[in-house]
Amino acid sequence: MAKLYFGKFGVDKPEQITEKFYAAGPKGDTWYGGIESGDLVYPIFEGKVIGLWIVKGYTNKPNRINKNDSGVVEFDEVTPFSTPIPVAQFIRNPAFSLDINLLNKAVKSTKGCGFFEITLDEENTPVDSFNVDFNQKQNFYIALQDQPLPNDDQQIIVVIDNIQNTRILSIVKRNAQGTTKLYEPLMKLYESRNKEDERYTLKELLQYANNEAIKKANYISTVLHELNKQGWYAVSNPVQLYDNILVGRRRTPKNKDTSSASNNMSPVSYMQEADEDVIEIQENYKRYAELLEFNPNLVLYGPPGTGKTYATKKIIEAFENRYSNQTVPFEQVEREGRVKFVTFHQSYSYEEFIEGIRPRFNTEETSDSGGSLQYGIENGILKDMATAAFTQTLKSELKSDLLSNTKESSRIWKVSLGKRSDDQTYERCKQNNWIAVGWLSNHNLTGKNYEDIYNILKSERGPGAQEPGNDASTLDSIVNEMNEGDIVLIYDSPTTIRDVGVIRSGYKYFSNESFPHIREVAWLKEFEQPYDIYDANGRTRLTLKTIYELTRLNMSDIQQMIQADHATDAAVAQQADDPKPYYLIIDEINRGNISKIFGELITLIEKDKRQTLSVTLPYSQKPFTLPRNLYLIGTMNTADRSITALDTALRRRFAFVEIEPDYSVFTDPNLNLSAMVNDVVDLEKLLRTLNERILNHLDRDHRIGQAYFMDVLSISDLYHTWYYKVLPLISEYFYNDAAAVKKIVGSQFYDQYGSMIFLNQHREGQGISEFERALMGIYKGKANDE
Repeated sequence: MAKLYFGKFGVDKPEQITEKFYAAGPKGDTWYGGIESGDLVYPIFEGKVIGLWIVKGYTNKPNRINKNDSGVVEFDEVTPFSTPIPVAQFIRNPAFSLDINLLNKAVKSTKGCGFFEITLDEENTPVDSFNVDFNQKQNFYIALQDQPLPNDDQQIIVVIDNIQNTRILSIVKRNAQGTTKLYEPLMKLYESRNKEDERYTLKELLQYANNEAIKKANYISTVLHELNKQGWYAVSNPVQLYDNILVGRRRTPKNKDTSSASNNMSPVSYMQEADEDVIEIQENYKRYAELLEFNPNLVLYGPPGTGKTYATKKIIEAFENRYSNQTVPFEQVEREGRVKFVTFHQSYSYEEFIEGIRPRFNTEETSDSGGSLQYGIENGILKDMATAAFTQTLKSELKSDLLSNTKESSRIWKVSLGKRSDDQTYERCKQNNWIAVGWLSNHNLTGKNYEDIYNILKSERGPGAQEPGNDASTLDSIVNEMNEGDIVLIYDSPTTIRDVGVIRSGYKYFSNESFPHIREVAWLKEFEQPYDIYDANGRTRLTLKTIYELTRLNMSDIQQMIQADHATDAAVAQQADDPKPYYLIIDEINRGNISKIFGELITLIEKDKRQTLSVTLPYSQKPFTLPRNLYLIGTMNTADRSITALDTALRRRFAFVEIEPDYSVFTDPNLNLSAMVNDVVDLEKLLRTLNERILNHLDRDHRIGQAYFMDVLSISDLYHTWYYKVLPLISEYFYNDAAAVKKIVGSQFYDQYGSMIFLNQHREGQGISEFERALMGIYKGKANDE
């Protein structure tokens, strides 16, 4: 007998839908899920079921991925759906028995398989019949036991004992005649996912979810609120019910260390999606990632709430996939310090973005006031990110692990080792890969701080001797301040250096050496002729102090030093690996004064100017360039300012991508949202209708984005969103012109004087509330009556 399956077709392979085939190689591959000729398949494309197909058979067929003949399975169409059915609606049909395939595999990206068998509900559909009426649906509720529910034809109810305990008692099915019995498919699934001693109450699940699983916590909080208010919660998406409640606590640990130390982790750290679920990078984000490769400067623009900031994260994930050929979540990039956020506003300045003179309070001075106010040049966020990106570039150019401990926060030190021509100290240090200091040669300074070192020096030199401040500072630097990964420049003259090294060890004391205070180094660059750093050092001469930090230099300067005459330097690789990308996200880029913020750097951001053109910064008086691996991603709200009003120089240098309202999010199975509220208000239709009217009466820049409704889980959520977010926004668009606003939302929400009418959101009896009725009237054509 033929079997029934659903099959998931990738959005990046639309030709498989139009030509009705699935390419996974020869018959028997796991991707086919065991489908045979004559089996029936519901194909899922872009989160919707598009019809019913029958398996024609396996054959060879050239396809876009493999131009040669490759194994495919072909289909014939049995029934096309004129209107594709969202997966969440599809699985609510009473013909299907809810199991792990429908509640998890149908919506999650799954490794190694694209087809999963559907089990029919024998009570509703004969086993030998696949004639499914998709006008029927089962209604799902989470409800207190013995709580009266809206009069629906068929109901599946997760029964909660009471509002105090919130424990799941059972999962039952109630038919139109009021007969109730245990719904075994879902009950068995719940029991298989939760051991008997781990069937937590809703309140316990909320406690575990609060710290990390924000969406799960929001869902459970909404359910508890509705149970407390009316005794039941209407579930529009059974997958949300499964993921947030029936699955219980995820037991796959984020930290897979099972040692005793890891046993102290809070239970919430065990909440993680199963390894079998793979996060797909959507095709449109891949396109934007390709655009970012073409132009490292990108602006996402569109109406409020269209998910521009969210899109930046997904674009970065897609770009990381292109860079490393691995799935790298945005959170990992953030943990690595390779992405930063900044928001432009009218007062934001060049000094905050690039560099400027800023006040600093020096607490090291001892005085009655406890310190003094000083002024110094400090980097802005762009310059800091450029330094971090240059650090990665420098690492990629060395075919070794010499810079494995070097970070963007690593410091750069000037070190004197004597004269090149006749100083044995210099030669010995070079030969042994050291830097060394000779004062207090009889003292091991391990564990000594600056005050200890100062006192020892002062004691040894005796009364009347010169204060040992500089020498104590030098010793403190080599003992305490230097870190592995720091860069050292070996002094040659007040304007030149002779070598570049990187510190490779902590402080060591060699008692048999005349210069016994040691740090091991690896030499990155040994110049045949002294290298001039006068300009790079802000036109400041080097002093004779043995060791001190060079705060004016950064990693881009070190990169240029190492690249100098690199053809003769064996330490530099002939061909560098691609450095890791860095990202600066500029939110509200249109709200800042671009000329004032970018200044002369507006030229450097162009792709062909990166690392080839430099400018002299006005404060530090040193050359500066932008690295190729730093990407600028801006967002702008078109309701605030049209793209045509942007600074011309900015428009020429950035690629612009419009982010429009996305109605597909409500049916995207990967996002798992509630498309219906209280199972009656269709959020997609509501948003689409509002935007169509705004387009007709205003323009495309003032539409409303889907983000306003994406966190709506209950009628209370929708009530607050509508009255305190959506209506004020539309009113602002039309300058509080009540007549104009009524053309968008109808007259139910405003009186004749333009004051807001707050409709009742609570249902009376078995009917729907007047608030629900008014919202439904908008997209059913009854609201626009002005």
